[in-house]
Amino acid sequence: MKRLMLGAAIATIGTCNVYAQSSVTLYGQVTAGLDFVNHVATADGGSTHLIRFGSDQYHYSWFGLQGTEELGGGLQAVFRLESLFSSGTGQNFPNELFTRYAYVGLASNTYGSIWFGRAMSLTDTTGWYLDPFGEQATGVANFANGRAWGPRSNLVTYNSPNWRGFSFRLQNGFGGSTTGFQADRTFSGSFDYTIGDFAAHGVYEEIRDANGQLSDLYAASREYMIGGTYQIGAARLYGGYQLLASDANTIATAYNPFKATRSQQEWFGVSYQATSAFTVGVAWYHANVNHDGGGGNLGVIGTTYTLSKRTTLYATFGAMFNDKHSVFSVETQDSPPNPGQNQQGGYFGIIHYF
Repeated sequence: MKRLMLGAAIATIGTCNVYAQSSVTLYGQVTAGLDFVNHVATADGGSTHLIRFGSDQYHYSWFGLQGTEELGGGLQAVFRLESLFSSGTGQNFPNELFTRYAYVGLASNTYGSIWFGRAMSLTDTTGWYLDPFGEQATGVANFANGRAWGPRSNLVTYNSPNWRGFSFRLQNGFGGSTTGFQADRTFSGSFDYTIGDFAAHGVYEEIRDANGQLSDLYAASREYMIGGTYQIGAARLYGGYQLLASDANTIATAYNPFKATRSQQEWFGVSYQATSAFTVGVAWYHANVNHDGGGGNLGVIGTTYTLSKRTTLYATFGAMFNDKHSVFSVETQDSPPNPGQNQQGGYFGIIHYF
């Protein structure tokens, strides 16, 4: 069935010329490399090192189709289909066809656009703007256990036009449950503002569980994120703040054994364009979690070297310093250490865009 659906989608590329005002584009990226993490907890309470193939630490691999049709009067019909896959195995990830985007909608330069269907979360997009390392496996997502990452389903998404540097987005995900409107519902709003060399970004999102409650700090909760960037010559400065908050119904999980209800994080960093091809960046992230949930500090350094417009080499290295009870891993939600143990890791490889 997956092969049949994919074949039908790709076949549309050959039919786009039937309509003079229509277009369909195939695009994507492939990322692969090697990865190392130390102090990985073992079942007997010890720890070990891990060396492995790296297919999604820097960025995931994906391919997509997007298209438009002119409807007249400045109005367009739009669609987008986008799927993740592992460059290490060639399989869909996570065993779904169109993981990131699967929407159809309308777009206007005057009134903005509205999408119906699966789309990436507004928190993921805002985090990419504010994280010095662009939402890699090592970066702003570590202390939130990937809370901001990924797509949301059953959405209606509105994207406003840009008014003198200001724009906003709204996103509502319908749970579709007979137990109530709030069950499994998501809601989010974000803004972006740019003036000269300064850019500000902010987002709010709530994700509710099957009972309509905010019961999991890292999965069913409220998230607030705000920050900005400032360009000074070849250097770009980053700073941001993030708050996760759940309610009195919070349950214990592997990542939150003490039923913490608040996690606060601050970060700052800088990226420097040393040459037209070579970029280096450094960043520091700090977090506090209530109810003895701990927290910690994360230091990251990374670099990219552009071989061409489509091909880039990358390398990122991080050091996680956990508080007494913390089990934050140096790569988000992957191969955690023992409670309170520090962890270091890094990955390097190549990414090609098409």
